[in-house]
Amino acid sequence: MKKTIGLGVVLLLFTTQAAAVNLGVGVKAGSVGAGIDLSVGLTKTLNARLSLTNIDISGQDETLTVGDDGAELDLDSELDADYGSNALFLDWYIFDGTFHLTAGAFKNNGKLDFTGTLVGTGTIDGQPINAGDIAGDIGGEVSLGDSYQPYIGVGWGRKAGDKPGLSITVDVGVALLDPEVTLEATVIAGGNFADQAELDQTLRDAESDAEDELDDFELFPIVSVGLNYAF
Repeated sequence: MKKTIGLGVVLLLFTTQAAAVNLGVGVKAGSVGAGIDLSVGLTKTLNARLSLTNIDISGQDETLTVGDDGAELDLDSELDADYGSNALFLDWYIFDGTFHLTAGAFKNNGKLDFTGTLVGTGTIDGQPINAGDIAGDIGGEVSLGDSYQPYIGVGWGRKAGDKPGLSITVDVGVALLDPEVTLEATVIAGGNFADQAELDQTLRDAESDAEDELDDFELFPIVSVGLNYAF
């Protein structure tokens, strides 16, 4: 978040030296964190907009479930979440007002790291597993995106190059998810797994199943509200 704020200060200082350019600077918060927008007027109806957001949430205790349907295990976990995004948008103001259509490239930087302890017994891809099979904690990461994906949406807000002033901004849209799941654990000899390689393969199967489930929600909703100043 400190990096985002620092960049915002730099952008704000830049705009004060660029009166000849149609610019807008904004702050916002929403479903992918809090951050800044920098808009540049390309034509009377078209703006280019750089958007950066971020927020960190650490040390949250949650109980997750893993395993096959009807045979899940609990995973008592501590979560560290990092929500954020990088995006480059084109805003098309189709009327003489604040409403605009938006399209662009959106990178969801959302990431969830966790460490947890298995509780109970169950199966993963048909392979029996219980808490006694694992040495220590299970670690993992869920990443919502590692590449830029298409974004479409609508919004309201003063465009760069409009009469100078402050306005409320709203963005509502959807972007594609590009999820990736990783899991790590160490086997205990004498359990349901013959060796570490067998446990690793079971974890790879669990990763694939989790990514398939996330793909069912491939359209990720983006909502944000903020303030923008047009120069």
